[in-house]
Amino acid sequence: MSFKFRSSDLPDRDIWCPGPDVAQAFVGTSEVVSGVLGKGSGIILPADGLCIIDFREFGALSAAAVDRFSTSDQGILRSLFLGFIATSLVLIDRAGHPGPPMRGPAQEAAWRTLRDQHARAMLV
Repeated sequence: MSFKFRSSDLPDRDIWCPGPDVAQAFVGTSEVVSGVLGKGSGIILPADGLCIIDFREFGALSAAAVDRFSTSDQGILRSLFLGFIATSLVLIDRAGHPGPPMRGPAQEAAWRTLRDQHARAMLV
């Protein structure tokens, strides 16, 4: 059984269909990042294999994660946030929402490259 992730404003369109282990890992990671940053995750927990994302909240969490990643000197925290951010950027892009602000063109290009690489592994 695969899970389906959808946007709250596009409820009939799948933006990601991972297996249950990957879905649970991402939802769990989102909750951890949410707790660390003190922001809502925007993810309505899976019910019958369907996860709905409110991109107002999720976008704010993703922006806070990118900002914290960019300003932190804690290597382990940055490493832990990396997968969450890469996955988030793909979901944000697929849902047609603007990505989080970046600290200049070099950072934007680096995240875009990682997002595009990550997207190839995120089946719909």
